[in-house]
Amino acid sequence: MLDKKIVRTLQKQRLANYVGFQRMQEETALRKLLFRSNQWQKAQIIAVFLSTATEINTQPIIARAWSESKRTVVPKIINKQMVFVEITSGSNFNLGQMNIKEPIDSTIFDITLIDLAIVPGLAFTVYGERLGYGAGYYDRFLSLFCGDTVSLALGVQLVTSLPLEGHDQKVSHILSQRK
Repeated sequence: MLDKKIVRTLQKQRLANYVGFQRMQEETALRKLLFRSNQWQKAQIIAVFLSTATEINTQPIIARAWSESKRTVVPKIINKQMVFVEITSGSNFNLGQMNIKEPIDSTIFDITLIDLAIVPGLAFTVYGERLGYGAGYYDRFLSLFCGDTVSLALGVQLVTSLPLEGHDQKVSHILSQRK
């Protein structure tokens, strides 16, 4: 089994190289799976990450949530802790830790009110195991969060196994076109 650092490097390369029309089609199909899911249908408050260039584009997810009158919260790092902040169409953003876009507002949202969390990652198994970026923010969040969790996994992100440790947390649902 490869160690996490090597798998992260390989996955970052795979994601950076997966570009073009096929990727756009797969992302669109994954978002459609999300929107048809029971988890999405029943959720009123959704936590979603603000995507980077190599992640699945989450802007259409945020736009769809707003069009369905769902509230959206996004992560923000404050004092080395990941918290969630509600955003609206009028929210302003700047670059935060690891050059990830964050809302300027710092009003912390109570995570117990979140119905569905859409969780990023570099690699996933069909069993809900995930490999994140290495800072542990989502593992700490997932260890406390009791709502539904879902990750959208591109085909290049699905693997048969991952090097996991005791603190690594699963997501409850993996949405993928690959079986």
